[in-house]
Amino acid sequence: MGQIIVNPVVDGYASSVTGGSSWHSAVSAIGVSANNLMTIDLIRATSDTVENQWSQVVRTFFSFDTSGIPNDATIDSATLTLRGYDKKNEFSATWVLALYDAILNNPTLVAAGDFANAGVVLLSSTIAYAAWSTSGDNVLTLNAAGLANISKTGNTIMCVRDVTYDVADELDPNNHDPAWTTYNLYYMRWVGSGAESNKPFLTVNYTEAPVVQNPGGAYISRNMLWRMSSL
Repeated sequence: MGQIIVNPVVDGYASSVTGGSSWHSAVSAIGVSANNLMTIDLIRATSDTVENQWSQVVRTFFSFDTSGIPNDATIDSATLTLRGYDKKNEFSATWVLALYDAILNNPTLVAAGDFANAGVVLLSSTIAYAAWSTSGDNVLTLNAAGLANISKTGNTIMCVRDVTYDVADELDPNNHDPAWTTYNLYYMRWVGSGAESNKPFLTVNYTEAPVVQNPGGAYISRNMLWRMSSL
């Protein structure tokens, strides 16, 4: 059994800022801002002063260097741990966050344009707003799709999105608006700066490929077998 624990190469959010639009337009808008600071909103929604209009949606992206996992290893389990510190919900809405597949145009920098690179493939367990800890660790456990998303040769990229309204609207447009109230906020916040214990980290457990025993009793690695067969 092997294990790697890694902090992100980069983490940050990308945001759509519409100046007032329908929820679907806010979800499907092109990102116009990004923030790579370590203490930020993990996910966020901001309503406009105009009825049923929305001005901002935030998604957070992570990139982890997981190239330390052996190429022939089997990935058994993985978790992403986030230290929470704040949350706010001024809407009558049931916000839930989870990890989704994503692409970063630059694996070491989150840019505004990455807002549209958030996918809809669920990679983890979920955490509801009520369960989000503002003083301790929040753990997301990767599912089968999440384990398959882990790279053994480079960076593993994923995105945190709201499940109930953000992703749901992208899959089924115009049918999943949050309950609107004028110029209010929703967010879950995490902290990644300061002490080492505050930084987000990805834990991956894996099983290394077994060595092969020849009839004489000596153990031969797969690499040695390949070399012998190529002679």
